[in-house]
Order: sequence, then C-alpha cells, then structure tokens
Amino acid sequence: MSSIVGPFFLALVLAICVYPIKARLIARRVPTALATVSAILAVYAMVAALIAALWASTVQFTRLLPQFAPQIAGLRDDARAFLHDTLGLGDNQIRAVVNSIDLRVLLDAGYNLLGSAMNVGSGTVFLLLLVMFMCIDAGHLPAIFKVVRKERAALVDALANFARLSRSFMVMTTIFGAIVAALNLALLLILGVPGAGLWAMLAFVCGFIPFVGFWISLVPAAIMALLAGGIPSFVAVLAFYGVINSLIQSVIQPRFVAGTVNLNMTLTFISVIFWSALLGPLGALMAIPLTLFARAVLVDAHPQSAWLKPLLGDVSAAKAMVEAQVKTKPASKRQGTAPTA
Repeated sequence: MSSIVGPFFLALVLAICVYPIKARLIARRVPTALATVSAILAVYAMVAALIAALWASTVQFTRLLPQFAPQIAGLRDDARAFLHDTLGLGDNQIRAVVNSIDLRVLLDAGYNLLGSAMNVGSGTVFLLLLVMFMCIDAGHLPAIFKVVRKERAALVDALANFARLSRSFMVMTTIFGAIVAALNLALLLILGVPGAGLWAMLAFVCGFIPFVGFWISLVPAAIMALLAGGIPSFVAVLAFYGVINSLIQSVIQPRFVAGTVNLNMTLTFISVIFWSALLGPLGALMAIPLTLFARAVLVDAHPQSAWLKPLLGDVSAAKAMVEAQVKTKPASKRQGTAPTA
C-alpha cells in the first residue's frame, strides 16, 4: 500500500505546485493543451534533475569509499586502543565495536544504495504517469468544484486551502533547503571533503523532513570529513552543521513552516514520525502535506469541527473564534452595567 499511496501523494503535490504555470498560460490565451504540456514538462524537468543528481552522487560515493581503506583501518586501531586502554573493555566488547568500523560494511551500504537508485525506474515511471494524468484532469477541476460547492462548500474550500498551503510549504522548504545546501557545499569544498556535492544534495533533500532531516544529513558528512581531514575537519563540520543547519532546519524553518501552514511544532514533529512509520521515507518527505490533507478532509471540511483548529495550531482560527464570541455577547456584558444614582 505504501508503494502506491506515497508516489500518488507526491504526484498530487507536484501537480499542485505546477498548476499556477498552467493557469497563467491559459490566462494569457495559450492553448489549454500547450499549457498542460508545459506544466507536465516542468515537473518532469524537476524530477529528472533530482534523479540525475542523486545518481551521480551515489556513483561518486561508491567510488570514494575504497580510497579510504587506510584511514578506516587506522580508525579501527585507534578505537581498539581507546576502548582497551582508556575504558578497559573486554575483548568481546571491543571486537563487536571494532567490527562495525569495516570498509566492507560501508561498501555494502554504498552498493545497496546504488542498487536502490538503479531500481527506481518503475517507481519513477509510475510517478510521472500520475503527474501527467493529474495535470490533464486539473483542467476539469473548476467545473467539478463548482458543482460540488452547491452541496459541500466547506469541502471545496478546505481542499482549495490545502492546495494553497501545500504549495507555500514546498516553495518555502525549497528556498531554505537551497540556502542550507549552498552553505554546506561551500564549507565542504573549503575543507576539501570528498563528495561535497553529494552531502549538499543530501542536506537539500533532508530539508523537507522537519527536525529529523538535520541529523540524517549530518552523520555521513561528518564521517567523510573525519576520514579525509581528520579530527580538525570532523570538528569543523560538527560545529558548522550544529550552528547553521540546526539553526535553520530545526528552529527557523519549522517556525516559518508552522506559521505558514498553521500547524504547531509539536504536531509537525509527530507527523514526521507517524507518516514515516506508515509510508517509509516518502512519508517523512511528504509528512506536512499529508497532515494538511488529513486536516482538510477530517476537520476543515466539517464546520462543526472548527473547535479542533486551534488545537492543531491554527492561530488565525482561534482569533476568529474569540472575535466571534465577543461580537455575540450582549452589549451590557461587554461594557458593564451602568452605575446607578
């Protein structure tokens, strides 16, 4: 089920993101067919660029690992000496720890990653077909919504609001991700860390995962910095990522995102855990749009559930409810009873 739901929802969000392109072209009297093709090609270009970058980065990663066999062997020796001489651990415990620092383990992980990248073909075709069909069907949505609005106006408004918020989330996250990736790339190039483009790309993709994405992007970059430049480079990466990446991705970005999509930070964090457990990595990437869709269908589409909105972080809804309550109070209760002579 996750192999269908995840790509389906990703295709939906991508189609939502490029819909303004189609709408603007049609407004400028471009033929509908040409406007639809332009929107589809825009998505295809984005997906192709991302897949090409990930493919190149993965190939580069598998080629880099064998070059660090001496450094990995040195780390194993240092770890063995530290565990035995400093911590006083036994041979069995030391062997369990040291065996985890093995080039073969890293190579297996790299080749598995490469194999996964090679097997994305069928999934990508499914995704691209979904995007194409959704972009074509989007032309009928105004007429469909006009009919549905007669019976379920709240549902139409909720879905329209979901589309607007999802588009804002993707645009904002892309901007923050590009800033973080550019800063990471500059640092890693200065330090001479191999595969700088790979780790910058990883930081960009992980920017779509609130809170957790920072840690995913930190670990491999720090390990490669340790292998290539030793302790100084390792500390520099930890310090830079700890200050810049954590500040942007774990503090600034979640605050902006939470304010933009009207989700509180607690729900944002829980949504990442919930959707990743349900749909895997794609669920983590699409956690915010998935939560917005669930809220639109389960809460926003039902006026009697409006009281739930403030609990989910919709501050504007809370203010509107308070103002409505104030307006409905009798004038005597709002202003007080006039004093008697």
